[in-house]
Amino acid sequence: MPATSQPSSATGADKRPDKRRENIVAYVTRHGTARVEDLASHFEVSPMTVHRDLDHLAAENLLERVRGGARSVSPSMSELGVGQRRQLHRDVKSGLCALAAEFVEDGAVVAVDDSTTLESLVTLLPQRSPSALITHSLAAMSLHRQRTGAGNIRLIGCGGQYIPETDSFLGAVTSEQLRRLSADVVFVSTTAVRPAAGGGPAIFHPDTEAAETKRALLDTAPVKVLVVDSTKFGAPGVFKIADVAEFTHVVVDNEISDADRALLENTGATLHVLGEIEGDN
Repeated sequence: MPATSQPSSATGADKRPDKRRENIVAYVTRHGTARVEDLASHFEVSPMTVHRDLDHLAAENLLERVRGGARSVSPSMSELGVGQRRQLHRDVKSGLCALAAEFVEDGAVVAVDDSTTLESLVTLLPQRSPSALITHSLAAMSLHRQRTGAGNIRLIGCGGQYIPETDSFLGAVTSEQLRRLSADVVFVSTTAVRPAAGGGPAIFHPDTEAAETKRALLDTAPVKVLVVDSTKFGAPGVFKIADVAEFTHVVVDNEISDADRALLENTGATLHVLGEIEGDN
């Protein structure tokens, strides 16, 4: 398989306004700023279309309009606020979680991190009948409580310092609680997947306490599932959480580039691509 990187804008999917706007936010966040002309060329649309997209995104506080273009509402090495992240890639996240839910066995103890990517996974748990849910996400706790059938699933919430930006509990106290727990399968997502110093891909996060807490959660279970959309590949991330080779399964969407797919396939983790028939990927 050729290892040539292809920008996500090269697909016809970006012609859909919602999908294109999500990718514009990802592009601007990654680069910090972007000119209208560059965005029009990258996404193969007219400058007028870009202007409309930027106005729409600015109205939702997903980016900031500046003269001749836009800039990220968050520094390039920071994570978008939780409310903003919940608005991005919602359909893809739902599809990824539906695929990931297949790894939850009847009676299993499940651990889920605080990523917005995994929030819809929590809503699917009553259909899979695990025995318990471990999480440090306040949003996940609330979503779990609201689901019919969730009363049959024990909820183990790990507290500590509440961080509004992630709607979760992070830090040393939370990590210490997680280290005392054991699960059968753990689900993690993050902001960046990129090659580590050793050459293989690893997952990173721009916040050290978030990275440490995810690491502690990851250590709770022998079956580890990474759930990420294709925009996370090559994104900025300072603090390493884990090598992708530590994961049992990786769940991604079908807009992943050939180069990134090859990078994952060399880790030993089983790759599951949303929209592709298992065994053909």
